[in-house]
Amino acid sequence: MKSDFRTFSDLPKSILRPFNLDEVAAVVDVDRKVVVRMIKKGGFPKSIFSSSKTAVSGSQPMLKPIACPIVHFDLAAGHLLSPRLRRKLLREIGDVARGSSKQGVFKKGILRVDLTGSVTKTVSRMASLASAEAAVLFDPEIRGGLPVMRGTRIGVYELADLCRFETVHYILENFPSLTAEHLEQASLYARAHPLSSVPG
Repeated sequence: MKSDFRTFSDLPKSILRPFNLDEVAAVVDVDRKVVVRMIKKGGFPKSIFSSSKTAVSGSQPMLKPIACPIVHFDLAAGHLLSPRLRRKLLREIGDVARGSSKQGVFKKGILRVDLTGSVTKTVSRMASLASAEAAVLFDPEIRGGLPVMRGTRIGVYELADLCRFETVHYILENFPSLTAEHLEQASLYARAHPLSSVPG
């Protein structure tokens, strides 16, 4: 799914909320263990951690949306930078994501670092996650309240599992009420909200 989103101001308000580790991992497109390891290792600005009382999710830390482009950038380029320059760019990427920096490219001597790539990719994935969350319905009258794709009785987790083992063509042929977008949404939703963390 391509997107023209470039900054947080382009995102729906529903996604500008604290993220759990699974959601950050899904947006950044890495395994949850990678995000956990990065947080344990330290070195991220304290400002990425949410202190909101509503941001409690068991014992795992909740992260502000800015964590997504920061984690993405750090995975892509953090290991190539000096600790001092890395800290500076992690702060700068926050300004780029919020749209408060006109400079998306950092230049120092012969070094040129484009911060907009990490921001654009993660903002696009955050928009996709917001769309996936909106496409999921919890209704006690439909399949006992299991999450289903809106407008269907097809379970999100069943569909996500099917996507792992079957081709898109096969699924769409056998479930004519679904679209390729449904499949993408179910897969992203299931990754961001694994069954072990689903309420109920």
